[in-house]
Amino acid sequence: MPSPPHRFPVELGSVRGSDALVGRLHRLAMAGGPGWGLAKLLRRVVQVDSENSAGQTGLFLSALLGHSSAVQLLLAFGANPNHRCLDGSTPVHAGAFSGHSLVVLHLLQAGGDLRLRDQRGRTPRDWAEWGGAKQCWEVLELMQLCRAHMWALLSGSEVAPAASLGLLHASPGLGLCGSLSSLWHTDRMLRPEQMRRAPQAPALGFGQLSNLQPPGLVTGVPLVDPKELLPAQGEPDRTYEGSSHTLMANLLWRGHPVTVRQLKGPGTRPDVLLADLQHCSSLHHPNLLLLMALSPSADLSGLCLLFEPVWLGSLHGVLHPQGPNKEGPRAVPGLLPGRLLLQVLEALLFLQARWWAHGGLSSHAVQLVRPGLAKVSSLEHGRPLQRRWLQPRLQQGSPLGGQGPGLPPPPELYPWLPLELIRGDTPAATSDLYSFCILAQEVFTGELPWAGREGPEVKAKLEAGEGPALDPLVPVPYQALIQAGLGLSPADRCGSLQSTRYLLREALAQVSAPEVTSPMKGSTLSPAAQDLSPEKLYYEVDLRAQTTVMPPDPILTRGPALHASLQEAASPLGIQSSVEQFERKFSAKIQALQGLLPLTHRAAPLDPQPCELTRREAPTP
Repeated sequence: MPSPPHRFPVELGSVRGSDALVGRLHRLAMAGGPGWGLAKLLRRVVQVDSENSAGQTGLFLSALLGHSSAVQLLLAFGANPNHRCLDGSTPVHAGAFSGHSLVVLHLLQAGGDLRLRDQRGRTPRDWAEWGGAKQCWEVLELMQLCRAHMWALLSGSEVAPAASLGLLHASPGLGLCGSLSSLWHTDRMLRPEQMRRAPQAPALGFGQLSNLQPPGLVTGVPLVDPKELLPAQGEPDRTYEGSSHTLMANLLWRGHPVTVRQLKGPGTRPDVLLADLQHCSSLHHPNLLLLMALSPSADLSGLCLLFEPVWLGSLHGVLHPQGPNKEGPRAVPGLLPGRLLLQVLEALLFLQARWWAHGGLSSHAVQLVRPGLAKVSSLEHGRPLQRRWLQPRLQQGSPLGGQGPGLPPPPELYPWLPLELIRGDTPAATSDLYSFCILAQEVFTGELPWAGREGPEVKAKLEAGEGPALDPLVPVPYQALIQAGLGLSPADRCGSLQSTRYLLREALAQVSAPEVTSPMKGSTLSPAAQDLSPEKLYYEVDLRAQTTVMPPDPILTRGPALHASLQEAASPLGIQSSVEQFERKFSAKIQALQGLLPLTHRAAPLDPQPCELTRREAPTP
């Protein structure tokens, strides 16, 4: 194995003796081959993104030493070019430090992102300048061409990537392929069934692009010019904090209201939005906040995320508008606490079905889209769940490609998170359950978790073995399901998300008060929602309950006189007067007939009561 350079930007990790195959994979990656040895290991049970003690993968090590053939082979087997080490660096950082432009181009073509930063805030460009290699100018020129091509796509200019890279081909000592399309040709030693990565369009360092018009991500998220975002007209400003580093603002995009998530300042962790973008673009559920578009910044170093409009703000802002609440829990517009928690639980169950943990669930991450509807957001801290019973080769089939440790949660989220997520360990199946139970207790009591203590103090208490306690203000039907998920370690939690959903529905059935039926069919107003004005309530109206309008009777259109007479006859007094008038006319007719009959027939006057009359012929006058 060749001796590493004397100066590295990070300290190289080591592999435990029990992981002999992983150690051999890393040694071959650092040596640059042979290729058949790497392919043989990767066809076995060795995971391509296996990490050492520093969280570094074989792709990171081979890119750091500038081995282009090993980098291309590892990428063909599905290695993640954006895998984060413990210090936050990625293989793109390592390739930029090596000064080999072909290595960087392979990483960018496979989806590497030039916008990611390590924990010190350094980009791959900073690593390239720090490396000081003789050919580092080639890497910097490649990054500049990728930036120019991205702006050309965004502005609609006709700048072909092949023509841009053709200029680099003319540079001495670069050795790049003549066009970007030729880079899709893989090594002949690889068979089609060995390929782990599906063909995609050139990444160019700013996210995987597709052939959509206008250009967008592979999932169909469009790119938006920042000039298209305008302040909302005639609406109050609803800007609020989405997290400790981001803001949520209401703007207009082509006349449509959107909620834009943006950074508080230029130096506040831009990777938060990039990680949220990657997860939101591949995870879609009715209870996850819908991503509509993204807007890059002027220098392409950052971006804004455009979500569906959020009209009421975050759950944290509703429960704690001015700090801790000392007056008891506040009501959520249009939602009972149990219904709100059930919607949050549905989103967590969907993530768990995708073998994914939210990793940062709190009241900041629950958005009240409108009265009666809550959705979960802030997916930047998500990480794949641990599946010990599956082989490592099957784990790399994760829907998100294996993101490594992921972004560490900030201390502001420690009061909602279990100890394993605070330490950065692999999340368990009950990690989100712990956060959900903390959130449920906050909803029922109106109090901040851990009585509003700071994150480092909460971490110290958890490490000392002190777990959160059940608040007695929680309603009795919900106490059992919350207590089951508040265990200090995953082994101490006796519940699951599935069982919690069942218990939550049972508790809802017990505490549901008699509902006031709305005049609309299929709609009920709970007692908690009766205090709200009608325009603030969200109803689900059954369309079949609408009253059918019958066509007018043609008799009623013959004139006002006939219409008035029929109305008089329809009333009870009108019916009685018509009967009396008929009886008078009938009696007068009988008397007239008696005057015409002979005297012999006048002995017995006719009874005016209804009877059966016989037909008689009148005498001839």
